[in-house]
Amino acid sequence: MISPVYRSALPLFALVSGLAACASDDGAARAPQAIAGGVNDTTHTNVVGIAIVRSAGIGSCTGSLIAPDLVLTARHCVSPVAGEGILCSNATLGGVARAATTTQDTYPAASFYVTTEATISQLARFTGVAEVIVPADSTGEPFCGLDIALLRLTTPITNVGLVRPRLDVAPRMSEVFTASGYGSTNGAGEGAGRRRMRDGLLVQHVGMAVTRGVTVIDEREWLADTGTCRGDSGGPALDSLGEVFGVLSRGASNACESPIYTRVDLYADWLRAQAAQAAAAGGYAPPSWVAPPEPRPGAMGDACSSDAQCDTDLVCLPTGTARECTTLDCEACPEGWLCDLDSPRCVRDPALAPPPPPPPADAATVEPADAAVDAPAEAGAPDARVATAAAQESGCGVARTRGGEGRSRALVMLAVMASLSARRGRRRASRA
Repeated sequence: MISPVYRSALPLFALVSGLAACASDDGAARAPQAIAGGVNDTTHTNVVGIAIVRSAGIGSCTGSLIAPDLVLTARHCVSPVAGEGILCSNATLGGVARAATTTQDTYPAASFYVTTEATISQLARFTGVAEVIVPADSTGEPFCGLDIALLRLTTPITNVGLVRPRLDVAPRMSEVFTASGYGSTNGAGEGAGRRRMRDGLLVQHVGMAVTRGVTVIDEREWLADTGTCRGDSGGPALDSLGEVFGVLSRGASNACESPIYTRVDLYADWLRAQAAQAAAAGGYAPPSWVAPPEPRPGAMGDACSSDAQCDTDLVCLPTGTARECTTLDCEACPEGWLCDLDSPRCVRDPALAPPPPPPPADAATVEPADAAVDAPAEAGAPDARVATAAAQESGCGVARTRGGEGRSRALVMLAVMASLSARRGRRRASRA
């Protein structure tokens, strides 16, 4: 059952009756989740825009660059889902029996283009995708809790740092985080295509929630209060250290409320394995997070990356600019530590000692290549309408092209084909 401290803008039953699915009439994933109440994001340059070019139209999602050639995003951004809406379990709604939503096969890798630029536009430079990766044996399975995927790029992105996934620390109730994405600024779908951020958001529930006999949140998911909109799907929830611990899955219908995230920590083994394979294939050193932390007893104030590196009565949490072993018992704060009542937890007294240095950030370690594709696309303005009103709405977008929009899509494809053809020509000339 859901925790009594649940403070969503919508009552729990609305997660069944008032949140809508994200699917176009042909079954393709469609736009419904920029950041409402947010600001332009020039900080998180490793939060990337994903343009989706298919026969049904041009859409967009958001992702996180977690390795030089690996983008973390949502499953529904890379494949359609079966059914009219997103339901976590079989249910009867309005007297009609409905089956749980299931995942389907992924779209071709050639459908996706990734950019680190602040705006998805006809002037943006895109990197192609070589492979779409989803968890093994996940196709045809219930959607909720499986809304996670990776895009392996054709060539690495080396002009920005990397987002570190938080693989060994679970989300906690009332944890404060920042959302970043390329979605719209309101429930009507306006303002999409520019990277924006909003901080001060809260984790409100972690794990399974059931109401009226229907599962509305899977055990591999967590619920936040507000902030995300259409087009933010696949975007990261970033903790106080800038690590991604959630991938945006879905939210309220036609409103930027009640976002639900897929837990990153529960996919730690899969993410580590895929990153190791990508590094081996790409000939670069894997990011430091690929190696799991060694369990050890850690005393108060010791650096850590998981609870397993702290004594049994301590937890691994940010205490400033780094993660350290601390306690949730504010009455047990030792000398030089203060109680943070918002958490609650003991943190270092900033007046007595400087905070510990942050852990080194992973950086791209491969040489830059001819990776970008100039594509004059209007890919950041997905159709705002939601396909059904039966369950949860997803936040990626494949908007249909209409009238003059068809010309924009044709320009995208022509630009991409011309750029790829020119690159092949340069390679043939160099071999000759």
